[in-house]
Amino acid sequence: MEQYIKKNGVIVKTGTPVSRILSNGNQIAGVLAGGAEYTCDAVILASGGMSHPETGSTGDGFKWLEGLGHTVRKPTPGIVPLAAKEEWIKNLAGVTLSPVKITFFLNGTKRFSKNGEILCTHFGLSGPMILNCAGLVGDLLHEGKVTIEIDVVLDMNLGELENKIIALCDANKNKTIRNILKDITPRGTAGRLLPLMGKIDGDTKAHSVTREQRKLITRTLKALPLTITGLMGYERAVVVDGGVILTEIDTRTMGSRLYRNLYVTGDLLDISRPSGGYSLQLCWTTGYVAGSHAQADSA
Repeated sequence: MEQYIKKNGVIVKTGTPVSRILSNGNQIAGVLAGGAEYTCDAVILASGGMSHPETGSTGDGFKWLEGLGHTVRKPTPGIVPLAAKEEWIKNLAGVTLSPVKITFFLNGTKRFSKNGEILCTHFGLSGPMILNCAGLVGDLLHEGKVTIEIDVVLDMNLGELENKIIALCDANKNKTIRNILKDITPRGTAGRLLPLMGKIDGDTKAHSVTREQRKLITRTLKALPLTITGLMGYERAVVVDGGVILTEIDTRTMGSRLYRNLYVTGDLLDISRPSGGYSLQLCWTTGYVAGSHAQADSA
């Protein structure tokens, strides 16, 4: 890239933050950056939104657009991990649970379920499935208490799971219940899930496990309880929703409908999309379209 831009006479100025976009009527005249004015034939805004602020995406582009009179829908973390209250999930940080069924409740009433893979973290839950339903969860959090239940034994119903536990206990009478659970639960989770099963001692021998304890183990593995306390912030967001509304952008050119030589790209646009490479494609495509048409302005 460096060789390409040098070959084509592109000047890169670092340490020169843009503070304002300069306009003259319905035309962009230049930018104010590092205390100096730079005139131009066209401006392409490609500053990113507010996700991953460590890369420089700190929301400046939204401020510039608002300063020019564009309508910007307030950015909020959209594709983002979930924060949880309970310590057991945090103790599984780095563990991937798959496949699982996760059911979301609002004030105790079921709202929706998702099947897939989740990543346990030191703050709660992440992974593509979690990221893609974060917007729905955010809406629920505005209405009340959000709790979830995680089914980590999808291939069996309650009765089938209890029968498997009975069979394992019968076949391994002198094994501890902790070791029995290792044959049922996702790898590396048995010991950490035991505290959720009441006062069952993990060292209890299989032949001493009571009917009530078997049922408690079964119910727990089919509905691991968790309380969602919120969405993680901009620093952990994959994508931040919001941006300049599309009615003010000509998407054939990515040009502003307010200024004839202003172009807007990528995360600055109010376009919702799921996790899975769509944000990268949005940036590449709009950047190419904007660059092609801005070049015509400079010709």
